[in-house]
Amino acid sequence: LMHSVYPEPYLLLGLGNNIQRMNLDGDQRRIVSRVGRSILLDFHFSEGTMFWADTHAGHISRAGLDGTRRQLLSSVKGITGLAVDWIENTVLWSNAERGTIQRMDTDGRNKKIVLRDLSQPRSVVVDPNERYIFWLSDGLTPSLQRSDMNGGKRATVLKAADRLKVLAIDHRDRRLFWVQQGQGVHTAIGSCNYDGNIINVFNQPFRANLLHIGGLCLEGDTVCSCAGCNVHTGECVKVCSSHSDTGLCQCRDGFSLSKQGNYCEDINECALWNHGCSLGCENVPGSYFCTCPKGYLLLSDLKTCQELKPCMENGTVCDHACVHTAEGDVCVCPEGSVLNSDGRSCTGCLSADRGGCSQMCVTLYPGRWVCECQPGYQLQPDGKHCAAAGPPVYLLFANTVDIRKINADGKKSKTLLQEPRGGIIALDYDPVQKQVYFADKSLKRIERASLDGGFREMLFSTGLDSPEGLAVDWVHRKLYWTDRGLSSISRSGLNGMDREIFIDEDIQKPRGIALHPQAQKVYWTDMGSRPAVERSGLNRDVREVVVSTGLVSPSGLAVDHGSQRLYWCDLSRGVIESANLDGSDRHMLSENQVGRPFDVAVFENVLWVSDWEGHLLYRIDMRTGRNPEHLRDISIKPAALVVVHPFVKPGANVCLHENGGCAQVCESRLGLAHCSCHSKHVLSADGKDCLPINSSFTAVFLHTEPDDGESSDRLRNKTLNDESTPLAMLYTERMVSDQNDCYSLRCDVNAQCMQKEGRAMCQCVTGFAGDGELCCMDIDVCVVQYVPVIGCIDQSLCKFGFVYMSAYSIDNICVCVCTDVDECKAGLADCSVSEAECVNTAGGYFCQCKTGFTGDEELKSASSWPSTGSPLDVTSPWQHNDAVQSCPSTHDSYCLYDGVCFYFPEMESYACNCVLGYMGERCQFSDLEWWELQQAEEEKRRNMAIAMCIVLLITLLSIAACITYCCG
Repeated sequence: LMHSVYPEPYLLLGLGNNIQRMNLDGDQRRIVSRVGRSILLDFHFSEGTMFWADTHAGHISRAGLDGTRRQLLSSVKGITGLAVDWIENTVLWSNAERGTIQRMDTDGRNKKIVLRDLSQPRSVVVDPNERYIFWLSDGLTPSLQRSDMNGGKRATVLKAADRLKVLAIDHRDRRLFWVQQGQGVHTAIGSCNYDGNIINVFNQPFRANLLHIGGLCLEGDTVCSCAGCNVHTGECVKVCSSHSDTGLCQCRDGFSLSKQGNYCEDINECALWNHGCSLGCENVPGSYFCTCPKGYLLLSDLKTCQELKPCMENGTVCDHACVHTAEGDVCVCPEGSVLNSDGRSCTGCLSADRGGCSQMCVTLYPGRWVCECQPGYQLQPDGKHCAAAGPPVYLLFANTVDIRKINADGKKSKTLLQEPRGGIIALDYDPVQKQVYFADKSLKRIERASLDGGFREMLFSTGLDSPEGLAVDWVHRKLYWTDRGLSSISRSGLNGMDREIFIDEDIQKPRGIALHPQAQKVYWTDMGSRPAVERSGLNRDVREVVVSTGLVSPSGLAVDHGSQRLYWCDLSRGVIESANLDGSDRHMLSENQVGRPFDVAVFENVLWVSDWEGHLLYRIDMRTGRNPEHLRDISIKPAALVVVHPFVKPGANVCLHENGGCAQVCESRLGLAHCSCHSKHVLSADGKDCLPINSSFTAVFLHTEPDDGESSDRLRNKTLNDESTPLAMLYTERMVSDQNDCYSLRCDVNAQCMQKEGRAMCQCVTGFAGDGELCCMDIDVCVVQYVPVIGCIDQSLCKFGFVYMSAYSIDNICVCVCTDVDECKAGLADCSVSEAECVNTAGGYFCQCKTGFTGDEELKSASSWPSTGSPLDVTSPWQHNDAVQSCPSTHDSYCLYDGVCFYFPEMESYACNCVLGYMGERCQFSDLEWWELQQAEEEKRRNMAIAMCIVLLITLLSIAACITYCCG
């Protein structure tokens, strides 16, 4: 069985004049340089290539995803959109000046016009699976357009009063996302399906300035955006925080304005030596942090390193650790955490409070972290708490004689079903079939009912003694329950079939039970003589004790899937505790604040508790246990309680039951059913039914104007969960011509079709030679040390006596960096007589007689070496099979920025083959930095020469003055 392994997702983005690769943690590196300041990007994963269009210069190029094999494919002005069809292996682009959408093969051949006579098309996206092209139209009425991949079946998906700026596509959900700009500064992100239905508009505030968004991307359930640079206005890019009154960009702390004045560059604070770190310093974008070597700890000022010495026994109480300093004993925290104001407790991702994050905590560097949320959750404005999207949360709780439904805030309640003779103290629910399962201790039976109370079914009425805990496995479709009287845990199918004993050994009084289907674990509490919280695999293997100390009567139990933690309460001690799923990192949340807690339930940032003694329900902070809030008085005895929301039980396939309510195709995502339709059908306004489309016509979807005078803001005012009203369908037939004079020509990949003298002809692009139609060959050149020439090629040559290190090009200007070989030091010189000695020169060597000897007839020199061929291909007196070797593991980091290290044994020296865009002995310089260094060195030499001349002139004038004075 083979499994496909996919790499971690990452972003490709245009930054300044380069293309950067950035992982989802924000770490980035440059992979292609000098691509233009306003580019459009797309990629072809299976070919391992990326494509970009320089909208200012009018070039479409491609390169490998690692930045190699760069190639110019086409040159045309007016490019406004770029997309890749990875099934047909073509590249499509829109041209606003010509009103067309064109395509070509991914190697640049077979250019063809797909659509013409369009109104200012821009921002093209494609769905190769569904065979659709989508684009935005900037005409008199802004609109979103669609056609098939051949340019037929054109349709208007929707029209908008606001300008539509950027378009992105979600292939998984088959939805389109765009940025719409209204009057003033009101800008939002909207989305719809392929037919223009089910419109959502995101109106919540964004961190980025949407007025300057230059691109959208989709990853999972996340929409990401980047701010672009307007080539006509020179607007600021990336992290420019604001504009001053003079119109200049201003950068936030940690960044400085570039020389061009329109984007911000990171400041390397560690190189300035004013960072204040006592030992080590590490730079990060926009900031820095201090580091300490092994055996030292970073103190709370985050700058001073203190040698690790244990504290004296003087009563200093620290949550993590204590060190002894010259000023006395101080508390310290684990790496990534910081000391709180109390001087004892810690906060951070590795501390008990996990940095205050309700779900995920991500450490950026020591003392700095950010909170993140699971898919389907949204980070709240406080930057710490995560709130679930979707329907409102509510609770179900067993109240001995009935089961009630109550809002999460306790304000409204409803009775689902009643059992006056019974003692219902256990319940759970199934999110797939929308049913509640409950156990009656008094009547000794287990039943299930619909969540609206209209349906009720008996599952078990025999073989039970005291069922007090119950849990539904919503993934594997099983029901588990504890029986305190029989000292056992049993399970069955959700329909009551296949009943069996799950555990009946080494167990005394089981009560609470909870499941983690993804981890294949079942957890339970035992209130017997050896109270404990235990767990076992779903196949009854690897039974473990999770917690066994400090317990008296562990009762209720709950698993929080967001934080991956276990919560339980102790009925006798009146405490609520929490730990990791394996029992580690145990913490007490509450003690004697909620009476005698019988059961607990958790979701988002809240923990709900039922008080068996006080007949109350409480809600407290799930991380700290603080701020207990009394919900409402309960007339009988609240027992088991559960939270109902699609995200509480992740992984539930709601399409298993009645196809999720969908008429045709159902896909379960985040606990909700998403309906779609087969071909030749469209989804109706209710989002579930499918309507047939007459295949002989093309549907054009237009929003009709409402009769009630609804303004053009109707799109803008939609909320996240709004659905649009049904759209009126108009049908029309259209014919599109795709005649193209260049189509009959098969220009070379390095050529482009040009219209000259009334006919089409192929012409090689700059840097290539040939007739353009058959073969355009790269202009072969040979370069010397640091001398730029026309026509850079991948393996540029160095003269003999030099070793090739790296090369880069700027607008077809090639610079190859070569380093001199010291033939004398390497023992490669051929000075044939013992009385001669070797003298190294740039690019060669010569032999000269030692002191006391004369003559040169027998001496050799390197001046007659040939000067053709590659440095690694030409046979020379010193080149053999072992002339070049890979560097040993000790030099893995010798070459910087992904450069390849080589070792020359006979010279006992190392060299680097740098990736495109970097150069230097160890690839330590970017191309811009190298030019700046060269210019700086040249200016330094020039200034020194001027200074020496001035000093010499002053000296001469002083001497002349002295002579004149003395002689006078």
